[in-house]
Amino acid sequence: MTMRVIGLDLTTSPEKGTAFAILTKEMDIVAEGFVTRDEEIIALAEEQCPALVAIDAPLSLPQGFCCLEESCTCRPVSSRKGRQCERELSALGIGCYYTTKRSIIKGMVYRALAIKQRLERSRFTVIEVYPYASKLRLFGPLPPKATVAGRRALQEGLCRLIPSLPSTQETILSHDTLDALLAAYTGILYIKGQTEALGDAAEGLLHIPMSGCRMD
Repeated sequence: MTMRVIGLDLTTSPEKGTAFAILTKEMDIVAEGFVTRDEEIIALAEEQCPALVAIDAPLSLPQGFCCLEESCTCRPVSSRKGRQCERELSALGIGCYYTTKRSIIKGMVYRALAIKQRLERSRFTVIEVYPYASKLRLFGPLPPKATVAGRRALQEGLCRLIPSLPSTQETILSHDTLDALLAAYTGILYIKGQTEALGDAAEGLLHIPMSGCRMD
């Protein structure tokens, strides 16, 4: 089987579909679509046997935390907000949600941690990616992803990297699907040694494209 990477744009709840995209190292799209329950995500990985699963969601907690519950007495090791990788993103001028006990994506974090554990238990390699950071590194600022203009610009950029992607004249993909494709593409770059790791390995790393990967 050709080496492949699965990109996941994880949602907080199984009730809302999680977009996935599967790319080969040659940039062929094996499949893209949506899955719902965690069991479907695990089954997808077991069916595809990817070299890597790249997930758009926090895959670790700040050092010192055992959970994100405000009622718990666990405390972060650092006096600074969030995880080291998030602080490094901020220093690069890239905004993100900080992982704290007041996080608005607490449910997504818990779901991501559980899925990562299950995938790793099945011996899959899992990395954390952030499509927004990948988009900035690869293409620079684009219109907001929720707009048609933003989706079109991102898809046109990705078409230069992934020739098998349909053109915007054929169809404009959803921003969830485009994020999943960005996640998978970042995973391919990781395998090729073309990503930068942000954060502390003891806490959790976030992988983004090297700055030299930009497509002008």
